[in-house]
Amino acid sequence: MAYCNCGEPSQPDRCCMPAPPPVPCCMPAPPPVPCCLQGPAGVTGPVGATGPTGATGADGAVGATGPTGATGPTGATGADGAVGATGPTDATGADGAVGATGPTGATGADGAVGATGPTGATGADGAVGATGPTGATGADGAVGATGPTGATGADGAVGATGPTGATGADGAVGATGPTGATGPTGATGAAGVVTPAAAVAEASSVDNIVEQFNLLLRNMREAGLLES
Repeated sequence: MAYCNCGEPSQPDRCCMPAPPPVPCCMPAPPPVPCCLQGPAGVTGPVGATGPTGATGADGAVGATGPTGATGPTGATGADGAVGATGPTDATGADGAVGATGPTGATGADGAVGATGPTGATGADGAVGATGPTGATGADGAVGATGPTGATGADGAVGATGPTGATGADGAVGATGPTGATGPTGATGAAGVVTPAAAVAEASSVDNIVEQFNLLLRNMREAGLLES
């Protein structure tokens, strides 16, 4: 059975193992034996007689400082003490008397205005310089060559067509002759084939109205829609 530390705080990693001298009491515990095993408490023996006081041994080496223990939990905060009653307010003292206003001092006299200095004399005008001589007139330059004749301008617009003369009066209508007897109705002939005339562009201005109208008449004659 191994006992932890043998009462030696300086050797926390060694165990006490009974061994005859000169084997030291505290030696490393071989694995898997744990270093610290709490053995069973033995029976308390009778108190022996007090022996003579032995000589004081030399002071042992100071052991290493052990690790700091964990900080214990913070205790509960005590209840706040009762607020004491507010003492009575002392009476307000009387205002002190206002001191008398001192007299206003006399206003000092204005200082004298200084004299205006004299105006300086105007300087004389400078002399006008002499006029230089007029230079000689240069000779006339040679006459340049005649430029080319400009292009002929475009023909002016054709004047508007004059108004059409008044239409003569219609002649007197002749007397209506007697109506002849109605003849028998002839057989219906075959439907004629109408040949359309060639298209003519519409007139675009007053200048080409007559030209386009004559072209339309010519096309109708050629198509047989108008007698020549």
